[in-house]
Amino acid sequence: MDCRPRPWFPGMSVALFCAGAALALPATAQVLRCTDARTGKVTYTDSACDAGDRSQEVQARKSPEELERERAAGEQAAQRLRERLAAEAQAAERREEREAQKARDAARNRAAGTQDHARSPACQDARRQLNAVAASSARTPEEQAARLEAAQRQMDFSCLGPEAYAQAELARANRPQVVVVQPPAWPVHPIRPRPPHPDRPGRPHIKECSAFTCTDNNGKRYPRTGRGSFEERR
Repeated sequence: MDCRPRPWFPGMSVALFCAGAALALPATAQVLRCTDARTGKVTYTDSACDAGDRSQEVQARKSPEELERERAAGEQAAQRLRERLAAEAQAAERREEREAQKARDAARNRAAGTQDHARSPACQDARRQLNAVAASSARTPEEQAARLEAAQRQMDFSCLGPEAYAQAELARANRPQVVVVQPPAWPVHPIRPRPPHPDRPGRPHIKECSAFTCTDNNGKRYPRTGRGSFEERR
């Protein structure tokens, strides 16, 4: 029996028909494998093999208790199948009703020339997204603030509409910005340069060099290289 769905049968009707047909079939009590001794042809039967055929039991004869359990299991499987198909049909019907209601609402809004953005599906999705961002946590407070601001702007755009959102953005841009500077966790003292000691001469350093000698900032001359040079005396 071919239980594949046909184009002219609904899927649910075919599935229920196959399930009922499976319950109506008699349970096989015994299966024998018959082999023709002359040709070697193999056949299967639930009765006795022909005379001269070699028989082999494939499935043993089942007791009435086993047959009853199989029948009960088949009925339960068919009942579960019917319940699942009925639930899927109800869900499909509710989905079609929602789509039809959305189409009617959209047509009514177009006929009225106005659109209620606050009750639109986009506004509802934006509200849920804002609540999800507010309930989550980011790695840094700055990142969390940026995510909240982006979600808030998206909700304003979806729930207010383009024109009202543009007016809200203009008012937000004209609002004075408040910048809060956090004080440091410990007192910071300015670093003041230490004045030079009046009696202490500055550390000598090379000011200029010729081909053979070098002169420091105090006017003292040294050989450029070798013994007695500035680097050797340091």
